[in-house]
Amino acid sequence: MLPLVSVLITVRNAEAYISETLASILQERTIPLEIVLVDNGCTDKTVEKALAFQDERIRIIPGPKKGISHALNVAYAAAQGEIIMRCDGDDLFPPERITRQVGWLKANPDFGAVCGGFSTIDVKSALLANLGLDADVQEITEELRSGETRTHIGTFAMRAEAVKASGYSREYFDCFEDIDFQLRLGETCRVGYLCEIEYCYRLHPKSVTHSQSNTLREFYDATALEFQRQRLTTGEDNLQRGCPPPLPRPGDKSGISTASHVQGMLLQSAWAEHQAGRKQKALAFGLRSMMTQPISLSAWRNLFALAVKPCRRTLKISGRV
Repeated sequence: MLPLVSVLITVRNAEAYISETLASILQERTIPLEIVLVDNGCTDKTVEKALAFQDERIRIIPGPKKGISHALNVAYAAAQGEIIMRCDGDDLFPPERITRQVGWLKANPDFGAVCGGFSTIDVKSALLANLGLDADVQEITEELRSGETRTHIGTFAMRAEAVKASGYSREYFDCFEDIDFQLRLGETCRVGYLCEIEYCYRLHPKSVTHSQSNTLREFYDATALEFQRQRLTTGEDNLQRGCPPPLPRPGDKSGISTASHVQGMLLQSAWAEHQAGRKQKALAFGLRSMMTQPISLSAWRNLFALAVKPCRRTLKISGRV
């Protein structure tokens, strides 16, 4: 019998995208699944749109109305599946992703999790860039144990026992908890990697990346790496000891500029297409990049270079990704 998959979604006011998100997951018909949707304080029509599917595979439960880690732990506690996946309320699952990863885990019982590459998409679900892709199926356990995270947490399919052994999400990380979780997962079980796009991550102004403080994000990322070093050296970290570092004082109030982030992703795709000899696609991405921020001289320079340079040459990207 095929295992039940639990897809965990925590939401707070995601009405603009939740219908597309749910539809991308519910298209799976060969693998038994449930969607555990945690309403973490929605005041818009997110829940109403989820209920409109009238699909018994969707379970809506109330959230703690706190940070992402608190909401995720509510979802983990409610999940009934043998395999757990995560999705944000504004992102998408590619077709056949669930079938592919479940099949791989069944064929590789010594592994506790598997992940893959991901795409970034814009507000209209148009491709910006493919990231985290490698040429081969491989094991990345040692990579994680050395502090390297190559991909988005949304690409992971994880056995429930591996998630439990990792300790779930740690609520000290009120947001940006994914790096800490990935590193601890790699210390708990073997992790595989498939050279497939397994997730579509949407860039928009209200996403955590673009609405939360850069100072806080950088602090949490650095702290997650330091905690791992402590665990590998002494067997436990300062959070486990009850003496974590204090959070930084409020600094910058905003995250990465969405327009700059999108423009950089488009430039990355443009040059990738150029290197592959696909001139027209390269120019199309370059034009989209320029239109994102028409006053950007860097975008105009890149568009000009894409037009005049011959394909299949290594070129330097002047725009920031």
